[in-house]
Amino acid sequence: MTNPLFYTPDVTGVTADMTVTLDAAASGHAVRSQRLQSGDAVLLSDGAGTLAVGTIAHADPQHTTVDIGTVEVQAPPAVRINLVQALAKGDRDLLAAEMGTEIGVDSVTPWQAQRSIVRIRAERATKMLGKWEAKLHAAAQQSRRAFIPQLREPLHGSSIATLQDTGEGQHLVVLHEDGQHDLSEVLERVQGLHTIHLVVGPEGGVAPEELAAVENVKGSAVKIGANVLRASTAGPVAITLINQFLNRW
Repeated sequence: MTNPLFYTPDVTGVTADMTVTLDAAASGHAVRSQRLQSGDAVLLSDGAGTLAVGTIAHADPQHTTVDIGTVEVQAPPAVRINLVQALAKGDRDLLAAEMGTEIGVDSVTPWQAQRSIVRIRAERATKMLGKWEAKLHAAAQQSRRAFIPQLREPLHGSSIATLQDTGEGQHLVVLHEDGQHDLSEVLERVQGLHTIHLVVGPEGGVAPEELAAVENVKGSAVKIGANVLRASTAGPVAITLINQFLNRW
């Protein structure tokens, strides 16, 4: 069984035989929730690529210390995936972000689409984004990831078109039931690809104005199957296909 993972910025730059102290939140989770004890093996990460294997030297709910055994620094994938997830009712947007994190998405952009029922209210935006960030953190920790996906600033309506930048290797892909392209076709065609911005609409679908804005900047409308998938399912399915095609797994 894989050892439990804990995030701490203090693991950045460490080497074997050093000792790292977890903060109160991580220490409490390790000792009270996971029931870990001195001598138990754990993983530590800074969420930015560093992954260390260590052993708990002193289990304390406030200041748990870990002796470092081995350290590796993982490189980010050559082609990154940004999930542009439309806000959706019933926390289906958060479910998509959580599943996307588990299978390797690199960043997530909340999107208030024209047809989104859920709206970003100015007075609650900070709280909402904090909820998204906590979800990405927890999902990355559960899946033992050395990278916590970045939470990008929210976008509204047709502003998703600003993500397209061919010169910088940024390509915009919208999942749409009337899409004229296959995902594999797009990935083969785009040269110098650096980031795939994968757009998933709300339950009511991507509005014609939003789709037109994407197509006007040479983005791609893609259909990934015969069935219409829910807002919480489409993104993770497409991420899985991209991972497979680009050998990210």
